[in-house]
Amino acid sequence: MSYRKKRLFLIQATLLMVAILLLYIFYYRDNVSEQAVEKVLIENEKLEKFGESNFFEDVEYKGIDANGNRYLLKSNIASFSDESPELVKMIGMNATFYFKDGKVLKVSGKSGTYNNKTNDMQFRDEVKVVQASNRIFADNLDYFNLKRLIKVYGNVKGKSLDGNFTSDILNLNIDDQSVDFLMNSNEQVKINLLK
Repeated sequence: MSYRKKRLFLIQATLLMVAILLLYIFYYRDNVSEQAVEKVLIENEKLEKFGESNFFEDVEYKGIDANGNRYLLKSNIASFSDESPELVKMIGMNATFYFKDGKVLKVSGKSGTYNNKTNDMQFRDEVKVVQASNRIFADNLDYFNLKRLIKVYGNVKGKSLDGNFTSDILNLNIDDQSVDFLMNSNEQVKINLLK
């Protein structure tokens, strides 16, 4: 290769490197900084939603309910006020109940509240309950520890190997493991059993 070709190749390679560097500086770096700004805005929105100064991430509570069953409650974000520190507001709630008979019940919701004195829990928005092959979907779920009751309400829908159901309210008694289906209106509870 002649000296002139080598010099021309070196100039072309240098221009290519400068072009790549300029693309990185003006395109990639701006794109990354926009993503960082967007992440900060989302975090600020979460904080404003709580409006609390006591803010935590990746929170986990472990305990034993009134029946002696273990539970594990996790939350992506949690907050409490100085006026009522026992009421913990949560975003991204996930609870797992481990019953003495070996059954495991999982409950999740987009938001909710946990009372760390009574161990009562309230799940809100896109609530999902899973126990073995049974699924329940609803708008709200309240777990009353001392009453030993789980109340599921608002667009309640259930699926299992035995069939499907829809109801306004579903009360689960933890003591005798009974279920009450209720409607707010004169309509009937809809249950479809599979054969």
